[in-house]
Amino acid sequence: MKIAIYNLYWSTYGGGEQVAAATAEHLVADGHDVTVLGPEPIDIETTRQRLGRDLSQCGYQRVTDDVEAAAASAGFDLFINCTYLSSAIPQSERSMYYVHFPGVPLSTRRKVSSFVSSTGVRALAPFTSLPGRLQGVRAGFERRVHDVSWAQKYTLVAANSAFTAKWVKQLWDVDAEILYPPVDVVAEPTAHSPLVMSLGRFFDRSFGHCKKQDVLLDAWQLIEGRHSMDEWSVRMIGGADGSSRDYVLGLRRQALPLRAEIAVNAPRDLVQETLGTASMLWHAAGFGEDATRHPDRFEHFGIAVVEAMSAGIVPVVFAAAGPVEIVRHDIDGYHWSTVEELISYTERLASDHNEWIRLSRSARSRAQEFSNESFGERLRTLIK
Repeated sequence: MKIAIYNLYWSTYGGGEQVAAATAEHLVADGHDVTVLGPEPIDIETTRQRLGRDLSQCGYQRVTDDVEAAAASAGFDLFINCTYLSSAIPQSERSMYYVHFPGVPLSTRRKVSSFVSSTGVRALAPFTSLPGRLQGVRAGFERRVHDVSWAQKYTLVAANSAFTAKWVKQLWDVDAEILYPPVDVVAEPTAHSPLVMSLGRFFDRSFGHCKKQDVLLDAWQLIEGRHSMDEWSVRMIGGADGSSRDYVLGLRRQALPLRAEIAVNAPRDLVQETLGTASMLWHAAGFGEDATRHPDRFEHFGIAVVEAMSAGIVPVVFAAAGPVEIVRHDIDGYHWSTVEELISYTERLASDHNEWIRLSRSARSRAQEFSNESFGERLRTLIK
């Protein structure tokens, strides 16, 4: 088939781009003619280095927005949209939308505005020609209507987790198939040491989505105060930009008297070293948030969780959203809901080596179910 894969953000090399690039790589390997759509040509070497994906066998066509992408889709047998929050309407015979997350529930004010605007659009619909001022009123109504009918135009909608699929149904009224993102699992883990790690970007809370490293550091401060894990330390790794500077500085100040390291914008070598030596992974995204109002503030899948598990690291994750689909409680790791539970499970793993071995082995086996190979098999099934 002639297949187009659309992504507006190739050059950010994030999780969405990882999915798009892996999709292209698998489909090329299956003999399809793949063209990537985006605002600038793909940097093949950087993509290979940053994402570990080879797009050298893919064609390229320039599109700069959803309108251009929709028009371009007409020239392909299959159009795959991997752009976050895109509303492009496909014109190809077959199409697939990969949902990273569908957005957030409308506020009451936004619902009322959409309802009123829809009423206005219907009232003015019989008039093909309107005076200038009324034409502006109609345009204003159209802008305020919350319309997700474009989602119904796709042959297939796929979501990165069951959590995301639930919100796709609720917000778009579309049934989504689950296609977990591909994760490059750690092939040969090395010796584990008394180290707890967290892996995730440092976002200031003002941005909404936050990995809650501050909650984890507070918990670690309590652990050090109890002297129950005197040989243990914690390392928090993640990227950050200037907008989260104050958040990061606050973490670093708090970590100074503790056995805690805040590694910001660390090289991949440090990430790999930590994955090879840590014994536990802490995860806290979504803690203290309301899933009915702000589902976007939770972990929609959890690539870092799978990476750690593949190295034999036992995960202790907040009991919500994507991570609870990955980690089976008391089989591969633990789910926690309160800081007290987080501390209790951590101390249990630190004091009971046989328990840690049991969970570590299961975690490593479980991670293979989210591998790049598993992604490819599931993708082929959905394409067929």
